[in-house]
Amino acid sequence: MKKIVVVVGFIFAFISMGCGNNSATAGNTPMDQPNLLTTMTAEDREFREIEQEEINALNKSIIEHKIDSVEKIMQEYAPEDMGAEGNYTYIITKSTSTDPNRFTLSLLEDGINDDSLKALKVIMTVEKKNDSFRVKTIKESYQCWKNRGHQDWASDYCH
Repeated sequence: MKKIVVVVGFIFAFISMGCGNNSATAGNTPMDQPNLLTTMTAEDREFREIEQEEINALNKSIIEHKIDSVEKIMQEYAPEDMGAEGNYTYIITKSTSTDPNRFTLSLLEDGINDDSLKALKVIMTVEKKNDSFRVKTIKESYQCWKNRGHQDWASDYCH
């Protein structure tokens, strides 16, 4: 009987020590390890949201210049470099959702004549209301020339 109590005591002690502060145990996070859970998504790291002040200025320009197409809105925001040379690309793509008055525009501008910025990607959401357009959101992503920053698409500016 005494041996059983000792064996049970050893088993209990062994189990207790094994269930200590273990990082693999659900709900326990050691204090010395960083928390890798963030609310930032891959898209957040790739795109930079444009400030509302800049969007408001673009919407004012749409009214002042009587811009009548979503493609012209994108060109107003990020004009094509007409003097570009070499492998320059400027492509605007328009897609609609189930709402025929809401558009998503994408711009891909590559081979930019800049010492650090190689390419620009812009995603713009535009709504049409009462025969006029209004920009709702703009996101940008950047790609840098070699040795001038990141070569992948990212929200960080090139240097």
